[in-house]
Amino acid sequence: MNRLGAASAHNADGEPLRVRSAWKWFGVRTVYRIEAKGRPVGRDASYAPSMTLVEERVVVLKARSVKEAIQKAEADARRYAAECRHRNPYGQRVRTRYIGYCDAYRSDQRITSGAEVFSASEVVKRRVPDRAVVRRLIGAHESKRATAERRNILDVVFNPPAPGVALTSYERSFIARHGTLKRRADA
Repeated sequence: MNRLGAASAHNADGEPLRVRSAWKWFGVRTVYRIEAKGRPVGRDASYAPSMTLVEERVVVLKARSVKEAIQKAEADARRYAAECRHRNPYGQRVRTRYIGYCDAYRSDQRITSGAEVFSASEVVKRRVPDRAVVRRLIGAHESKRATAERRNILDVVFNPPAPGVALTSYERSFIARHGTLKRRADA
């Protein structure tokens, strides 16, 4: 979908795709918002109550048409969002929400290492500097503070809990089975 709720698909030349019945490979981009919910049990210098994270995800799907690829991608997006549930280092629930954006790209190549699975393009005025284009598409370089704020959505089993946050028995069991990042002395 090129706008919230509007489906689109194109080939490498930007031409609209025709519906075909043969199986084709599609790279489909979906977008999510990830946020912490509930009151924090503990806090540290990285705690940021207004922080959310936006994630773009591209999956490769096989489908007979653009419509089918988008239907499969949206079902996958809902499943992915439902499965992304954990607690952050502050004891809050972290939830992922599919925000309804889906953009399909049919690959005319055989899917092997190095195959193009997604491409998007746009018309940009010649006077717009390359750095401005990259900043808009990729985002500005993340500050140290913004990088630290990612802790607000990280899983507590991979990032030490803030002072005052106790691990659940499931989290302790997971860490015992799989290991985790080195724990802070104050955790």
